[in-house]
Amino acid sequence: MSTPLTPPARALHRAGLIGALVTFACAVAFQILSAVHSDVHLQPTDAPLSPDAFLRPLNGSPDAVLLWMAFDTLFVVAYLTTFAAARALTVTRLLGTFSLAAMIAAGALDMVENAVLAVHAAQASVMEPVAAAPMTTLYVIAQLKTAAAATGIAFLALALPWRTRLLRAAIVAAGAFVLVTVAGVARPEQAALEALPILLLTGLLAAVFARRLRASAVAPAAVAEAA
Repeated sequence: MSTPLTPPARALHRAGLIGALVTFACAVAFQILSAVHSDVHLQPTDAPLSPDAFLRPLNGSPDAVLLWMAFDTLFVVAYLTTFAAARALTVTRLLGTFSLAAMIAAGALDMVENAVLAVHAAQASVMEPVAAAPMTTLYVIAQLKTAAAATGIAFLALALPWRTRLLRAAIVAAGAFVLVTVAGVARPEQAALEALPILLLTGLLAAVFARRLRASAVAPAAVAEAA
């Protein structure tokens, strides 16, 4: 019989479930936005891009860039919530803490990147075309963010237990994300493949949180019937 979750633990699991579902939805939305606005890129490392190709949508489609930034901001909040809750699933709390710390670093870098792009897009939208953007800064931020995210997910894979099929599948999805991320750094044109392991990982974590919440709700009822 599953041990009932305490009220704070239930609240944390609910937050993790909501965060995972929102992260999943944002990952799907990114694929739609990529199809509709194929010239918009969140970072200069998304594909082999010249500075002109990266800046063109800032000047030509600033509203599309701002829409990307809005979704990406929601994505950051959602995945940080998910990983904060996922720490409660880990059996090695130290590795779970390292995972969360790395994801917080990735989220902070993501928000800095969003702020830089949003300022330039807003400037192009209401004032004048952007002649240049801090490409070196954006490139460094993108590389650091990618490394932090891969590190955070790798630590989560090491910290999760193998006790259920869902958790084992989540560990495999986390490992796949790390491998795809490393491959994307070596070959930027393959970076789009990161979406699949993100969808798998967040979907599986949502299923884990949902199952634990259901099991915790059933346990007290079973005890009451036995009494």
